[in-house]
Amino acid sequence: MFAPHKITALALSLGCAALALPAHAEFPDKTVRIVVPYSAGGGTDIVARRLAERLTPRLKQTVVVDNRPGANGIIGTDFVAKSAPDGHTYVLVVNTHLLNPILYKKMPYDTFGDLIGVTMVCKSPLVFVTQTQFPATNAMDFAKYVKAKPDKYSYGSSENMTRLVGEMYNKQQHLDMVNVAYKGGAPLMTDVIGGITTIGVTSVLTAKPFITSGKLRPLAVTGAQRTPALPNVPTMIESGMKDFEVYTSYSLYAPAKTPRAALERMQKEVHDIVMAPDMKEILAEQAATPVAQSVDQFNAEVKTDFAAWQRLAKEVNLQAE
Repeated sequence: MFAPHKITALALSLGCAALALPAHAEFPDKTVRIVVPYSAGGGTDIVARRLAERLTPRLKQTVVVDNRPGANGIIGTDFVAKSAPDGHTYVLVVNTHLLNPILYKKMPYDTFGDLIGVTMVCKSPLVFVTQTQFPATNAMDFAKYVKAKPDKYSYGSSENMTRLVGEMYNKQQHLDMVNVAYKGGAPLMTDVIGGITTIGVTSVLTAKPFITSGKLRPLAVTGAQRTPALPNVPTMIESGMKDFEVYTSYSLYAPAKTPRAALERMQKEVHDIVMAPDMKEILAEQAATPVAQSVDQFNAEVKTDFAAWQRLAKEVNLQAE
């Protein structure tokens, strides 16, 4: 029979051992999910799938991409915000993630309280595209056609960020094109090719296959300089639109209470993947530049970026719904 003090010591020992077990559990220990809150085939989906196929052998767990489109990315992001913060669920978003709390009066989650940033994977300029049969070959010529028949033309966006950039173009050129909203870049491209929507604002990642195949005509890119991915396409600044410099970013977030160790492990793996020569080359072909800064750096930049998007939304008069 154990003496009382020995029973107490044994219980304490077993209790400490039980508490220590999770610390020794291997991470990750099950399938990792990257939610894409837009439809398959768009720029975010492309980046997510390239990441997933390279993360799988590194994490020694299957990494799956889960498309949950709708409501400017809110549906998929809400799913992640409410997921277990165990390091196995992430969401890959574009800048719209920071625009949504500006443009929606009611959100099902707290953008800054329910999610935490992991890293910005990469960034890319946007491109304005139209069907190849349209007579305009650049952004300024396109504006002339719109002014001649102001009630005829529309621009398509796949989320609030590209909607805002379309409004920037509307404002600078004194146009009144109606916005047509899509759940992702792929269906947007389909309708621009078919002439249902006149012009599309999207990432080079999304549009380039259609440009290369001759199904779409690029009018201008939104970077500070021309991109090697589309060397013959002028920038909006070259086209006469001062300060028209915008990039879309592809950023990874996790539920707010995700363990720091999981965040840092994912950041490190993403960094090593996008900085590898083969991935750099793949991204460069689509006009994307790898970033993959640290967890702390990224979350500090998120605050700065949010303030910048607030100013820009106000400048183009985008109102909260």
